Amino acid sequence: MLIDTSQPGGRSALSIWSQAARVKSLMISSISVFSGAAVAISSGVFHWLPLLLAWTGAVAVQAGTNLTNVYFNYKGSAPDHQPEPQASAAVLSLGLLTPAQIRRAIACCFGVSVAIGVILAWMCGWTILLIGIPGALAGFFYAAPPFKLAYKAMGVITVFIFMGPVMVMGTAFAMTGAVSLAAFSVSIAAGMLAAGIMHINDVRDYQGDVLHGKCTLTTLVGPYNSRVLLAVMDTIAYSAIVGPVAAGVLPWPTLLVLASIPRAISQLRLVFRETEPKRIHPAWARSIQLHFEFGVLLIAGLLVSKWI
Repeated sequence: MLIDTSQPGGRSALSIWSQAARVKSLMISSISVFSGAAVAISSGVFHWLPLLLAWTGAVAVQAGTNLTNVYFNYKGSAPDHQPEPQASAAVLSLGLLTPAQIRRAIACCFGVSVAIGVILAWMCGWTILLIGIPGALAGFFYAAPPFKLAYKAMGVITVFIFMGPVMVMGTAFAMTGAVSLAAFSVSIAAGMLAAGIMHINDVRDYQGDVLHGKCTLTTLVGPYNSRVLLAVMDTIAYSAIVGPVAAGVLPWPTLLVLASIPRAISQLRLVFRETEPKRIHPAWARSIQLHFEFGVLLIAGLLVSKWI
């Protein structure tokens, strides 16, 4: 049985599994998928079934990735390293779930994603597997050996590729059967902001990662350069929309994303000003808000352009 409803501590199984799978973070993959769908719709194409399948598959892969991270972080953590009670990894250290339950959940998530990939390939052509298979493998090996991408300074890059080109262009391709410059441009913006969330997380955890030997982009280039890199990533995200609009690749209503610039500035001011991990945490929260606001405005701009 995957979920034991008689959990310790008076918490419901749904609450515990939501913590383990980081359900709130699944909004990131949802924004990417719906951004790709909006590109397709703006070009005059809408097929609801490929969209539903793409969204379900993307969410399954992200949930599986989150659970894989929980499992292998627990297996590889030092005996004296205890995660915060609200952290996803705490579901194992506190005994709320067992490793066997997490393993079964991982198999379930990636099993669903594989099944959906096969269905999409049958519906839309086997070419889509060239996008889906690397994405699923990157999700699993994000924390799993032998690659452990997150521990080899590849975490941010993996998030960029998976949440950007893989999800956005994959969804657009599933709906239209073609790859477009518009989808590519949107994928760069979505990927950069999603990667920015992970990057701030690494900046916040810099001291702990150095202590426990975790190699991230931040431990390689240092805290200050990492802050500069975040500013560059945000700049690229906005440029990936403004440039294509100027070139006629994207419709002008997508410039709605510029309304989110104050959130980006607020995030950068905070991350450059603070050095203590606890004080950096609000910047991480603002990066999530920025990703959501930018994504919603971008989707709205693409959809509105269909009727202007």
